[in-house]
Amino acid sequence: MIHAAAGLLVAPAVLAGSRAASAQGAWPQRPVRILAPFAPGGAPDVAIRLLLPQLSQTFGQPFIVENRPGASGAVAAEAVARSAPDGHTLLLASNSVMAINPALFGDRLSYAPMRDFRPVARIARLPFFLFVPANAPARDLPALLDLARTVREPLTYATNGNGTVGHITTEQLRRAARIDLLHIPYRAYPAAMGDLIAGRVSMALADLTVFGAALAGGQLRALAAIAATRSRFLPDVPALPEVGLPALDGSVWFGLFAPAGTPDGIVGRLDTEIRAWLATPEATEGLGRISQEPAALDSAALATLLREDMARYGAIITEAGIRPD
Repeated sequence: MIHAAAGLLVAPAVLAGSRAASAQGAWPQRPVRILAPFAPGGAPDVAIRLLLPQLSQTFGQPFIVENRPGASGAVAAEAVARSAPDGHTLLLASNSVMAINPALFGDRLSYAPMRDFRPVARIARLPFFLFVPANAPARDLPALLDLARTVREPLTYATNGNGTVGHITTEQLRRAARIDLLHIPYRAYPAAMGDLIAGRVSMALADLTVFGAALAGGQLRALAAIAATRSRFLPDVPALPEVGLPALDGSVWFGLFAPAGTPDGIVGRLDTEIRAWLATPEATEGLGRISQEPAALDSAALATLLREDMARYGAIITEAGIRPD
């Protein structure tokens, strides 16, 4: 759930030339810290720890995760933005932290993704699905949409908070399908689990790390993959275009970012090594065990994706009047 943090101050810009001065010499010269704005054991935390042994072995220094949750990711992001651009402090960030927060918090945000960071590489993504209670009257997505168009009171959908990926993507789906839905935000998806299973809320968009066990146990059903194509995790579940809806991208992605001014050589070496690992069967198997997909993008492609996502999420947040909790 995203929470606004009182008193977030805009981080002062630091000249790239003076910041880059500390990056002289061989790299890495000491352990590399990866600050993660997520709690230990969460999806991005588990994913990055699969990669760390490969990075440590390749570069001859320990790569260590430091979990620093707080202020919707601003605590970790600001710390990395203010650090020396010498490749020894990196940020593990999601599309929520880098693409949604700027539109959601505006001038109160303590960092600017395009100003304060260099994208290194995207690592993985968590595909989203539309879940309904197992005993829901609608057995497929067209039936659910028909129901939404005919009921007197709007169907409800659960999310893990205002301004989250689930909230914004469901708003996109609602508009594309031209239906009315009522948003029910919870503090976290586990808090919504009982209400969704019992039918007290009609649906939820989320990933399999959240609802996978309930799906496997027959308590929930998945009606659609929120993507252009079917997911290998649920190959029998149709994607949105198969039922005449736009190919919305409902997913959470994770990637590494370095402070602005980090030398090309360091970013390039990290980028190359990360993408090489993601191409291995070990990466596919390891990420698959936690319902994640390898989603390699190099530095330039990740920068392009970030710009596109910032524009896309920003437009939806503005049009829908979404505000942080």
